[in-house]
Amino acid sequence: MKNVLKNRAGVTLIETVAATAIIAIILVTLVGALLYGQKMVVFSDSKNNEAAQAQEMIDVIMTQLSERTNLDDPTVIDATKVNGSFTLPNQPSDPRKQYYYEPVDLAGNVVSVANAVGYKIYVRVYYNNDQSYLDLGAFTKKGSVYQ
Repeated sequence: MKNVLKNRAGVTLIETVAATAIIAIILVTLVGALLYGQKMVVFSDSKNNEAAQAQEMIDVIMTQLSERTNLDDPTVIDATKVNGSFTLPNQPSDPRKQYYYEPVDLAGNVVSVANAVGYKIYVRVYYNNDQSYLDLGAFTKKGSVYQ
C-alpha cells in the first residue's frame, strides 16, 4: 500500500486511451438504444393513431349499414370502398384507407342484401409510408346500432 501512495508516476497514456475507449463503447451503445427506443415510440404512436381512425371508420360504416333503408353504399370521408379485396397503394393519389362489406346470413355466408341479417365489415389503413397496414373487421346486425 505504501508503494502505491509513494508512486507519483501518474496514469500512462495507454491507460487513458483504454479507459476512454471503454467509455466511448458504453456511450455509443446507450445512445443507440435510446434512438431505437425513440423510433419505436414514434412508430407505436403512428400505429395507435391509425387504429383509432380505422375504428372510427368501422363505427361510421356500422351506423350507416344498420340504419340503411335503401341500397346506397355507406360513405366514409377520406376512405375508398374497394371491391372485395384491398389494393396496395402504388401512387401518391391511391387511397390509404380502404373498406368493403359483405351482406351475410346467420351462418356467415355471403348473401344478397335482401336476405342478409347483417354485414361483415373490413377496413384496412396503410401507414409508415405504406410499408405497414392495419386490418380491422366487424359485424353489424341490421337495425342494431342506435343513436
